[in-house]
Amino acid sequence: MNKKGQMGGRVMAVIFGTILLIAVAIPVTTSVIASANLTGTTATVVGFIPLFLGLAGLALSAALISS
Repeated sequence: MNKKGQMGGRVMAVIFGTILLIAVAIPVTTSVIASANLTGTTATVVGFIPLFLGLAGLALSAALISS
């Protein structure tokens, strides 16, 4: 496969992954956390999970595009 085809595949993977993360993973995680009725330190720590999902998606996007 040529360089142009590889880059196109990576861009499509980033687009698909971003849509999946933003439209499915983060909203579902947020909904589950909200319905879990957590309090205190546990709620604080678990509340960071959507943030970490977003950061992981950003890092994956950067890794796919730069390689």
